[in-house]
Amino acid sequence: MKSLVQFPAEFDYNLLLHALRDYKKPRDKIRGLLRDKDIVRIKKGLYVLGNEYNKPYNKFVLANLIYGPSYITAQTAMAFWNMIPERVELTISMTMKRKKQFETPVGEFSYLYCPKKAFNIGVQLEDTGDQKSFLIASPEKALCDMTAMQTHISTKREMKEFLELMRLDDSVSKNFDLSLLEEIKTGYRRQSIRLLLNCLKEDYV
Repeated sequence: MKSLVQFPAEFDYNLLLHALRDYKKPRDKIRGLLRDKDIVRIKKGLYVLGNEYNKPYNKFVLANLIYGPSYITAQTAMAFWNMIPERVELTISMTMKRKKQFETPVGEFSYLYCPKKAFNIGVQLEDTGDQKSFLIASPEKALCDMTAMQTHISTKREMKEFLELMRLDDSVSKNFDLSLLEEIKTGYRRQSIRLLLNCLKEDYV
């Protein structure tokens, strides 16, 4: 279908309906596009172009669109910033809404709860280079979000063990912004974040 060539890789139902406005039965046409794999349905009202259009979708852009407001965080963001050696398949995000999981044709997306006071601190807009962008946690916020999930950690020793297991890249952690970490700690008000800051001040900052 010619008009799809002009589409971005990720698009919603309204854009699709607008492109099919001259069709008598646009919904039938959409069903045909899905059947022929011209488009792939990610969730209700959200699609990506099929492979033949050679416009690769961006998983992080999709993550922001699937459930929001949200931003990429934890191991997903840490891998993006080269903070950890592992490659992460699951796309993890934070949201102020209730936590949710989405199984889609392009992968699994997990959304975890972040308190409102901590949500916007240390989140930045990252440009994809093709006139698109996505919200992602800074290295400091990604680590704090990850730490906030570790509800079992209650001592400095346990925090040090957790950090060792994370195998943080020294070149990133030595450049942490201490004032940003303090601001995130104030937003979160969690014992685990306080322990994290104490350990980082001793070992990295």
